[in-house]
Amino acid sequence: MAPSNTQKHARAPVTITRSAANDIAAVLIKHNPAAPKAEIETTVRAVVATLKIAAKHSPLQQSRIVHPAEEVAQAFVDPVSRLASGRTANKRLIAVAAQAPVEESQGEGFGELLPVEEGRNRVAAYATPVRLEDWAGSVAGPGKIERDFGTRRSTLHDWQKRGAVIGLLKGERKHVYPLAQFIDGRPIEGMARITKIIANPRAAWLWLTRPHPTGDKTPPLERLKQGRIAEVAAAAERDFG
Repeated sequence: MAPSNTQKHARAPVTITRSAANDIAAVLIKHNPAAPKAEIETTVRAVVATLKIAAKHSPLQQSRIVHPAEEVAQAFVDPVSRLASGRTANKRLIAVAAQAPVEESQGEGFGELLPVEEGRNRVAAYATPVRLEDWAGSVAGPGKIERDFGTRRSTLHDWQKRGAVIGLLKGERKHVYPLAQFIDGRPIEGMARITKIIANPRAAWLWLTRPHPTGDKTPPLERLKQGRIAEVAAAAERDFG
């Protein structure tokens, strides 16, 4: 029995296989050879999700999804520029495929503008003077370090110049030195590598003495004392390099 006209033109279901996803990845890599692998993989997942949604629609609906075709095609083959602008291509493609508008969050804005004097008064009410010792720990000047450790002022100055120790400005011109950076009167090994990466002494000392937000929570200064110099230098490079 010959197939009916309806059967003859019945639409076969479209399936998106792993092989198809690999083919899509190959195309994106070809057009974006410098793109990071993670970004390519993210874009492939977005494209596959879009195709799966599109496959469930009729040909007429699909024709609406891909309009304008040039814009969608460009989003497929140029993930790098789209991803660099906040991955708007993926969000836009998935939203169009689902035939839903993209909802943008606007936030609350700046609120009421205040006169300059009122703004200063409010900031002054929040701000509280903090002694250097309250955030830097125990510190000492060159004279005390020379008396307690026998380290000459010229030696201390040379260490500071080379970045082997951190000197913090107290007042207009006087430098003091956090005592936690010394072991038996000598600088912790590896300090110069850190100060070369973090040039600002206050920023360097704050970073060294606070637990790192990711990974090992041990403060970097303690890790330096444990001899983990390369690890601490790598972390500083990631944060400040």
